[in-house]
Amino acid sequence: MSNPQLPTQSPEPVVMAQLFARRTERLQPLYASATFALTWSFRIGAGLLLLGIGLAILQRQPLNHVAGGFGEVLPSARRGDAAGVVDLAILWLMASPVLVVLTVAVGFLRLGERRYAVLSLLVLLVLAFSIALALAR
Repeated sequence: MSNPQLPTQSPEPVVMAQLFARRTERLQPLYASATFALTWSFRIGAGLLLLGIGLAILQRQPLNHVAGGFGEVLPSARRGDAAGVVDLAILWLMASPVLVVLTVAVGFLRLGERRYAVLSLLVLLVLAFSIALALAR
């Protein structure tokens, strides 16, 4: 009895894997900058939030149930009001996605990936529109 030959794999998957590896290597600086922006924006936001909670405990100040107006947040935080610092942390964490999307869009432009840069900027427009709607209320 002869063993039937198993079909040989075409080189296509290997070539595709090599192309994917090259593209991934090319995008590595973009991944690094997006990761950096996400990591530090979260750390800064979390630090502000912990600082605000710590101030509330030390000063025995109650925290607001509703965030203050945008014009009140920075002066309140500068005065050291716990509620102002917590509001600033919330605003920072809300602005972080905008920073990250902008970082990614610039990274795509630097790599010559215009299509993805335009898509990133469209996401940025959606975020800006959402923020404008929220502020208009």
